[in-house]
Amino acid sequence: MSVRPIKIAVMALGGQGGGVLADWIVKAGERAGYIAQSTSVPGVAQRTGATIYYVELFPRSEAEKQGKEPVLALMPAPGDVDILLAAEMMEAGRALTRGFLSSQTTLIASAHRIYAIGEKIAMSDGRQDTDAVRREVDAAVGRAVWFDMEKTAEDAGAVISAVMLGALAGSGASPIAREIFEEEIRAGGRAVERNLKGFSFGFDAAAAGAPPASARQSKAPPAIGVGAARAVKPLVDRLASMPEAVRSVAYQGLKKVVDHQDARYGALYLDRLERFLRIDAARNGADLHRLSSAVAKYLALAMAYDDVVRVADQKTRRSRFARFREDVRAPDDQIVRVWEFMHPRPEEICDMLPSAMARPLLASRQARGFLSIMLGGGRRVATTNVSGFLMLNAIASLRFMRRASSRYQSEQARIDDWLALIEKSAGADYAFACEIAALQRLIKGYGDTHARGLSNYGRIIAALDQMKQADDPAKALRRVRDAAMSDENGDALQAALMKIGGSEMAAA
Repeated sequence: MSVRPIKIAVMALGGQGGGVLADWIVKAGERAGYIAQSTSVPGVAQRTGATIYYVELFPRSEAEKQGKEPVLALMPAPGDVDILLAAEMMEAGRALTRGFLSSQTTLIASAHRIYAIGEKIAMSDGRQDTDAVRREVDAAVGRAVWFDMEKTAEDAGAVISAVMLGALAGSGASPIAREIFEEEIRAGGRAVERNLKGFSFGFDAAAAGAPPASARQSKAPPAIGVGAARAVKPLVDRLASMPEAVRSVAYQGLKKVVDHQDARYGALYLDRLERFLRIDAARNGADLHRLSSAVAKYLALAMAYDDVVRVADQKTRRSRFARFREDVRAPDDQIVRVWEFMHPRPEEICDMLPSAMARPLLASRQARGFLSIMLGGGRRVATTNVSGFLMLNAIASLRFMRRASSRYQSEQARIDDWLALIEKSAGADYAFACEIAALQRLIKGYGDTHARGLSNYGRIIAALDQMKQADDPAKALRRVRDAAMSDENGDALQAALMKIGGSEMAAA
């Protein structure tokens, strides 16, 4: 049987050190007595630029025995990769779609996710089903080694490429001894101690057979009432009587609503939710508490809407700046600067005024034009500068004015109408009522994003009577809602409404 090269592919994103990892493998291979060849093929910046690095190793002793140099490939061929290292969950999925995985492949992959641009900008939850990707990948390979390499790298204070190299050595898939890989890290002379530590962590995780990421990352839900402020504690105590299926969702919803305004606003949230708990308590069925669980989730989103106060508050929180420093892995002595790109409209300014003042201003073309000139066409605000931070912090301090604002009045009126519609529908068609609750998903964000969502919401609400005539009203409503969330222009929603009620309804 002829000796064949060892074929290793590395799939990584920009900034993850895929090139360094490939160099380590090449140099360690040469140190171990192999002829090595390495190439890389950069990809488009789908996230931060995805690149395929490819290495082939052929025993030098075999080449000398045959008296000729081996012919090594420049790119991985479908179904012909021995070891594939993926620096992120979806890079393993990308390897699957490229056909690189087969029963002869040992996959060494990180279980963490870095979301693609398409996933982030989707109007709804655009995340791909990672469980499905993992099932397909596991079925395609001969052996798979999964663990969260990013978290392991953070624990070690190293880069993820060092952890991946350790996982390669610890998996036993490579014939190169651990000591040779470690010698190569030392020979590089850069961050040697940290990289050796990351290598060791990766080696141990792969050698021990790391547990599934879901098992390691799962956390017990917070205990209800732990650490609650005195003003909030009576509200938290009210959660104790709720069914378990609703309680954890309501707890998170209560936290969000109180954070948005105050404890009194949290009491209003619970008062509204308890109406639907009574509806669920009066019925029996396999989907018991489905409605109240949906209302607990979407009511919190509706009540914690984004206005200028909320946006300013979110942008000036200490935790946000700490997260930025963590994301860029800034040392303690390094300065990190943050700029906010802001484009306030006249509507956002008027939202904070009482209705009696906001309505005439918005109705006046001259007033709107003057406000537009004053606000400018968008600006950059440096929140890490004293002036920028104090400006937004001052806006955030206006929370006490919110209840008197026109936006608060309009939001509460819309929420009350929405809840009344759900309540009315629940008696006739429970599943339909649950889908009406989920319509709140359309209304999100700030400025133009909020306006588009609110417009789509209004069009669907106006079409509910026609949907009730369908064979399955809940399914019809769900299909229309999904269409509204599939594009920003509203073309899919227009088409979906026309299918249900004709062109007159769609144009309404």
